[in-house]
Amino acid sequence: MFRTTFLVSLLLSAAALSVTTSAMAAEVSQLDESFVKVEDRAVKTRNEALKQALQNVILKNSGSQSALMAPSIASSINKPTSLIRQYGYKEINGEQYLHASFDHQKIIRLLRDAQLPVWGQQRPLTLIWLSLDADGSRKILNDSSTDESRQTITATANQRGLPVLLPLMDLDDSMVIAANDVRGMFNDVVASASQRYNTDYFVMASIEPSADGLLNYNMALYPSVSDEPLFAPLIQDAGKVADADSAMGAILLALSEYYVGQYAVADSGEALQTQITFIDITDRKQLVDIEKYLQQLSAVKRVSLTTLRGVTAKFSLDLFGSEDDLQRLINLESKIRQQVVQRPIANESLDPLPVSQTQSTNYIWLGN
Repeated sequence: MFRTTFLVSLLLSAAALSVTTSAMAAEVSQLDESFVKVEDRAVKTRNEALKQALQNVILKNSGSQSALMAPSIASSINKPTSLIRQYGYKEINGEQYLHASFDHQKIIRLLRDAQLPVWGQQRPLTLIWLSLDADGSRKILNDSSTDESRQTITATANQRGLPVLLPLMDLDDSMVIAANDVRGMFNDVVASASQRYNTDYFVMASIEPSADGLLNYNMALYPSVSDEPLFAPLIQDAGKVADADSAMGAILLALSEYYVGQYAVADSGEALQTQITFIDITDRKQLVDIEKYLQQLSAVKRVSLTTLRGVTAKFSLDLFGSEDDLQRLINLESKIRQQVVQRPIANESLDPLPVSQTQSTNYIWLGN
């Protein structure tokens, strides 16, 4: 009767997933909205579409397919009206879609109550190098391609709230990288070509036909910036599927599941607290912006400004997760610069103290 998808047109992509990219990570909004394609406006069609829309929103905010298995989540999906803010119909490019938005706070509370991780607005930006077979030759899918594969990546990434980029494959790219570099998993070549895009991660992936008429896919994820040689990928996945849509869906699913493990935060159930200090504060708007930023982090339960002295502000944070969870999220934010402060040691003759006891970190808010 209907199938779930996001239009690949620029109009619907912008409505479905609003992403603000900065130096590296992306801030994803519209996490409480979903578009579902429908054949008609019958009550039965609408009710099924609303269930699918809520399922899409749960996936965008949790990042993990396993969240749908929780009994309380499954029950809510079957009764979506209690979470709906509004819905309506839109016709775009001659096709009809149900557009639903849900109460974001209720969605997050639903996930927290089920003790599931919540994936916040700050999300890593990933550059995808995808080698495809086309007309008897291999090519790297580029950002301006009108190929159906380009549309599928856009639609699937939007559906999962996953910020991705495709390379330009302009003259600069073509001089340093070829499809066989991606297919052969030459990570040093691809890492070098990725530097100009300033993303958090890059993926090398290939999709090619097999002798039995199916498609083989292969993918590996690497950090774009690393202090260590790129010997082993962060994750690697390979398989055989029926079509290209399934292959790209599997690749993006592997990415999403990895990022959830790194950046989504569940409630630990413990009363965890920490403090964070910002310096070089010049006006009150910065304080408001900082507090607003900290409050929307998925690791943060509550924020309060505890000390304001001159240009220094100290915030107290109640946490859902650990300080490491908080730090991973802060590391994604280009609006913040960290400044490590060396603490004076009273007696140099004593045994060396751990770095955590001799250093502290201040933060500088850079704003937009």
